[in-house]
Amino acid sequence: MKEFRVIKSRRSEFDNPIKVIEDQTVLCLEESDPLGDWPDWVLCETKDNKGWIPKSIIRRKADLGIITEDYDATEFDLTEDEIVVMDYAKGGWIWGHKSSNPEIKGWTPLTHLEAL
Repeated sequence: MKEFRVIKSRRSEFDNPIKVIEDQTVLCLEESDPLGDWPDWVLCETKDNKGWIPKSIIRRKADLGIITEDYDATEFDLTEDEIVVMDYAKGGWIWGHKSSNPEIKGWTPLTHLEAL
C-alpha cells in the first residue's frame, strides 16, 4: 500500500457526492480537459444528483452512459501533513483512506500529495 503526505489543505466542493451502481444509466454532460490536471472524468447526472465520474467506468452511447462498476465520489477534506493510504488511482486522483481512520474511504487529488 502506497502512502502519501498531504502538502496542501483542501475542502471538498461537494456536500452531496454522486454515487452510482453498476448498470445504472446516467446522462453524460461534459468531459474534463484531457490535458488538464484531472483528465478522463465525465460530468454526469442521475435523476437526483450530478457529479464527476471516471470515464473508464462509463460505457457511452451518445449522451447516455451505462456505469460498469459501483462508484462513490466522496472526497476528503485535507489538512497538511495528514497521511493518505492509496487503494488505487484514476485520472489524477487516488481512492483510499486516511491513516487516522482506515474505515472511511474517499478521493484525494494527487496535486495535493507527495509520495512517502
